[in-house]
Amino acid sequence: MTSAVSTPTDRFDTEVLGLHWIPLTASDEDTAAVLCERLGIDFSRPHDSIWETGDFVYLPVMATYLRGDAVRRETVVFALGGDFVVTAYSAEPFAPFDRAVAEMGRRPALAGSPHGVLYALLRSLTEAAEAVLGHARAESDTLARDTDTTADGSDRPLEIRDLRAALVRMDAVEDAVTRVRDTQRDLIRAGRRLRAEHDGRTGDLDSAIGDLLADIADVRARADAEHDRIRYLQHALLLRVEMQHARVVKILALSAALVSLGILALCYLVVLG
Repeated sequence: MTSAVSTPTDRFDTEVLGLHWIPLTASDEDTAAVLCERLGIDFSRPHDSIWETGDFVYLPVMATYLRGDAVRRETVVFALGGDFVVTAYSAEPFAPFDRAVAEMGRRPALAGSPHGVLYALLRSLTEAAEAVLGHARAESDTLARDTDTTADGSDRPLEIRDLRAALVRMDAVEDAVTRVRDTQRDLIRAGRRLRAEHDGRTGDLDSAIGDLLADIADVRARADAEHDRIRYLQHALLLRVEMQHARVVKILALSAALVSLGILALCYLVVLG
């Protein structure tokens, strides 16, 4: 299917963007039915790998992004064809794509083809995942500082409940970083397929896709390093919980022994009296 409209690429226009990008939310059943009938687009397949049907290749990405301070996860499926890229996700608004629209506003040529639109969308998901990684790093730094027994200038150990609360928070940080790693895996796969589908049609976009793949790999490498660091902090916290628990058990045992001796002494005095 070939568009009969000549697409200007020297300025950004939302109508021009609409010629190549069709956002589809899960609740929009009418649009989904039209796309299926006219273009053969079908998102019903499980989203665990890339697949092809008709004129479209489907690229699933598990997106990870921040909404406020909360880490969100959303499966986005891109259906890339010769004239359109269709994005299927749960509901609007989807904040990461605002970044893509902003980039296409700065670089209007991207809106002139489905490959350029998909490049901008994938870049927005990369930046969103990178923001989650930065948030996770800040949280792990805070936890490492707060659980340092010398952070307040004293040697007073933290209570077990405090250490356990820190472990719960650290588990949440590890989960966020794991999500970033999963997202980067999907993005690398989608970016490579985009590069293959684009196949050097325009040198500028081909170079940009290469840079995007390098950025995705960089975020993945930093996520891997941060995951290792968090696992180390978790292990250290677990050891401290065990040490504190053993200390409490020892104190309780000693207290019980002293109480027993006190009772025996009292009984002895009663007998003597």
